[in-house]
Amino acid sequence: MAKVVLLSPPYVQDYMRNARCDFVSLSHSSWYPIWLGEAGCYLEMKGHKTLLLDAQVQGLSHQETLEKIKKFKPDLVAIYTGRLSEDNDIEFADKIVERGYQAVFVGPYTSIDPIAVLKKSKKVELAIKKEFELPLEELSSGANPLKTPNVYFKELKSGEVTYGECRSLLKAEQLDQFPLTTEYFHRQLDISKYKTPSELYPFIDVMSGRGCAWGKCNFCLWVQTFVVEDVPKGIYNLRSIDRFMEEFDYAVRFMPEVKSIMIQDDLLTNPRALEISNAILERGYKIRWSCYAKPNTNLSLETLKLMRRSGCLNLHVGFESGDPEVLAKIDKGNTVEQSMEFARNVHEAGLQIHGDFALGHLAETNESMQRTINLAKKMNPHTAQFQIMIPFKKTTFYDQLDKGDFWSESGEPSYEKIGGASADEIRQTAKSAYRQFYISSNYLKKIISNPKDYFFNRFDEYIQAIPAVTWRRWTK
Repeated sequence: MAKVVLLSPPYVQDYMRNARCDFVSLSHSSWYPIWLGEAGCYLEMKGHKTLLLDAQVQGLSHQETLEKIKKFKPDLVAIYTGRLSEDNDIEFADKIVERGYQAVFVGPYTSIDPIAVLKKSKKVELAIKKEFELPLEELSSGANPLKTPNVYFKELKSGEVTYGECRSLLKAEQLDQFPLTTEYFHRQLDISKYKTPSELYPFIDVMSGRGCAWGKCNFCLWVQTFVVEDVPKGIYNLRSIDRFMEEFDYAVRFMPEVKSIMIQDDLLTNPRALEISNAILERGYKIRWSCYAKPNTNLSLETLKLMRRSGCLNLHVGFESGDPEVLAKIDKGNTVEQSMEFARNVHEAGLQIHGDFALGHLAETNESMQRTINLAKKMNPHTAQFQIMIPFKKTTFYDQLDKGDFWSESGEPSYEKIGGASADEIRQTAKSAYRQFYISSNYLKKIISNPKDYFFNRFDEYIQAIPAVTWRRWTK
């Protein structure tokens, strides 16, 4: 038996390392470290002892985190890196090794380029590409890293990195063997630290399956660099419905304080939504739940109504853009008209929408960005996010920017050379988007009709967000 620390390192307040793209949240949002949680479950099933340290969210300092690691005396520390936090994470990993512990880099951001991450480190020898539960357990059990699939090994003296092939993605029968992340998080984390404006508080994250039934969006980090194989895109490996519903069973029975369950699948399909809704109704549970959805005819109106009856509260929908040409360029697979129809159906079913919109897509213009803002205002979702596009290496989006040389001096997307928006215009439009959406008659009506939800429960968010969307420069 080995002792393993699963670590999301300390960094700046409100940094979203565990999300699909990393940024400093304006709304104090925090997702659970779902991938570390899945790994912790698997390791414990195999007889190892684990400590999950989400130091970032738990507000631990670098020294406090090191003290907790020292007290646990691990045989291995798995470090989940970020994009913005990469230098911090690597430096912290080196400190861990200096104190006599072995470390390994893991997660979607490491999977972008494990060799580059290892070469930036002075002390760490190991990194894992893609799904890391099986290789992490094998390393914990003493496997030779040079013979372990998915593992990258750096010879410290020469700096040479060697690696073998990656194994196939975990299938349903393997995922069904994993213990419950709800139970694991319940033991390992202070769930009061996790919140987001779109979900009831407190909530918990779970995963019904891995991969994306669409899997073609040009910018997606998880799909293109972490849960991907050299086969046609659209992989969605599901846990059996009975096994997955045990996550709900545990939360309802042992975590009565939890008011909402967020299903973190990249895209909940119509068949899966029907399975989950019917299973909840059969159990008679009153707990609310939310999920990610795609804005086309994937979820029918009938399914949306069934979801509502089963307690579904909110859909996180990646509308991305309100411009037809932009949607086509990013391989989103839906039209503006489909986005509007989907939003109308969601409203008719009595569900809330958290609208995910992004600015700075390939060849974006000031006019196309304003169309996105106009679409968001017309849809009138419960909450909306206007993310500045992040070009992750090894994604199609990054390659397209490289091919067109669409970069500003600061390393951000810029389309000035073809008459499009500059990096500064993209940033300023993102600020304007928040002002146009939240400082509006529509939003004022929401505050008046429900002041507790729309104002008093979000006052601390407004205190942070107002300066950021008015005068302070965003971190890219």
